[in-house]
Formats: sequence, structure tokens, C-alpha cells
Amino acid sequence: MSARISAARCAAFLKALSESGNVTLSAEQARVSRAWVCLRRKEDAGFDAACRVALRQAQDTFRTGPPPAPPACGRGETNKPAAGWGFLDGAELVVKGTNGRRTQIARARLTQWTARVETRFLAALAATCNVKAACAEVGLAHSSAYAHRKRWRGFAEAWDAAIKLGYVRIEAALIERGCNLFSDYDEVPDNPIGAMSAAEAIQLLQMRKRQD
Repeated sequence: MSARISAARCAAFLKALSESGNVTLSAEQARVSRAWVCLRRKEDAGFDAACRVALRQAQDTFRTGPPPAPPACGRGETNKPAAGWGFLDGAELVVKGTNGRRTQIARARLTQWTARVETRFLAALAATCNVKAACAEVGLAHSSAYAHRKRWRGFAEAWDAAIKLGYVRIEAALIERGCNLFSDYDEVPDNPIGAMSAAEAIQLLQMRKRQD
């Protein structure tokens, strides 16, 4: 027989499961053991059915987003979890499972794209318009950045917006530089990654023009 757990604790587990789609994290959130959950599901058909419903609710939320708000953690949008699921016991959480497995919230690996990593990457990208430089800022390979972009539509849109902002900044900086030809300053301002000369900025804009 599984240990007696209060109805409130069971309800907390099912609520967490409907939000995260992850049995282990939900058990930790509700302060019950995963072993208890597995045993209870075998012994109690009603509880097992409730778990299945909660898991389906989680999948529906990942696909469509919690109504009436727009999708915040839907598959293909972003791997940022919904409010309340950013961290658990100090570990950062992300949405996983876009490669055919069941989508769920899980602990992020050390070298994985998270909401915080995305923010730093996009800030660097907006400052440099250089994917490799932005990846170096967050310590991840540029190949992983493109894979993450392909996987999450929201990140791809933010990426494009950061590039556009970056080119606007570079053009504005070049105009400012042209208005101060006799100054000793030869770097594009507002660039936290590193110095960029006017010649480098012009070359970057020319490359962008050819791409368009």
C-alpha cells in the first residue's frame, strides 16, 4: 500500500503536473516522492486517470498557451517556462521535448539555452550584429545558436529584431562619427562586446546590404 498523503498534497501534485508535464518536478514541488506517485498510480485507478488528464492539459498548454493570454511557453515559441516555473530549488528550468518526445518543463543542463542565456545573447547580438561574437559572450557554439533558433520560433523572431536594432545602432553611430570627423574617437559607441572601427562598421553594413 502507498503511504497516506493528504488530499491537499495530491491536489498540489496534480496542479504542478498539469503545468509542467514532468512527474519528477511535480513530485518535488508537492513535496512527495516519485516512488509514491508511481505506486499510487498502480493502486488507484482514479488517481492514475487524474494524472493522465493533467499530462494532457500540460501538452495542450505547451501547444496553445494558457487562455486568454498568448502562448508564453508553447512548442515552437520559446523554451521559457510559464510564470512560477523559472527555478526549482535553485536550478533553472526550461521547456524541453521538441524532438518528438513529450514536451515538459525540466532542469536545464549546464550548456543549454535558457531564458537568461537568450537575453544575454540577444543583447550581444544587438550590439555587434555578429552571431559568433554573441555566442562567445554566452559561452556556447554558434551551431547551437542556429539549432536553437530553428527549434523555437519566438527566439528566431527576437534574433531578427536584435539584428535590425544592431544595424540601426551602427548606422546611427556612423552618422555621429561623420559629424565629428575631427575628434579622436574612432569606435562605434554603445558596444559592450568590443571596439569596432568606422571602417569595420561600414564593411558590416555593406555586407548586410548585399544580403538584402
